[in-house]
Amino acid sequence: FQVFPGCTSIPEKTRTLVGDYQPPDWVNKGGGAFKDATNEKVFYGVGLADGMNNLSLQRTTADDRAISNVATQIKSVVKRLRKDYESITAKNKDTTERENVDNAMKLLVNETVEGARIIDHWEHPGKNVLYALARVELSKLQKQIDTRKELSDESRAEIKKKAGWYHNEKI
Repeated sequence: FQVFPGCTSIPEKTRTLVGDYQPPDWVNKGGGAFKDATNEKVFYGVGLADGMNNLSLQRTTADDRAISNVATQIKSVVKRLRKDYESITAKNKDTTERENVDNAMKLLVNETVEGARIIDHWEHPGKNVLYALARVELSKLQKQIDTRKELSDESRAEIKKKAGWYHNEKI
């Protein structure tokens, strides 16, 4: 729209960005493996739900998505642990140990994710969007490894150590 030749009006900003409202850092950072303020190794997951009129459903959806995001982080670590141990047990030709490790790894993700908890929410004030932050400590994954009695003590110790290494790689 021009009033005078050579002059143009400045269009109004039409898009509201998350950053316009200074959300908590975790909203923009997203899920992953981190060290928290106390230097503890943790997995965080971020979920969001938008466009819902039912606030209870919106919160549940955001929470479920945050926990699902944590599960993705843990699955990544457990997948690498499983691959390492498949190669180690294949060298030893110990099919019982290989089967035990395989079964234990399948259970680890679910058992560890059960320990995840929602620790924060943030609602975007300019939109109908709710964010949720889930957290689970690496120590919970390592404790779940300890419960796998079908594994040898040596296997449990090595898997716990490698879980710590893989977490560090993701930081």
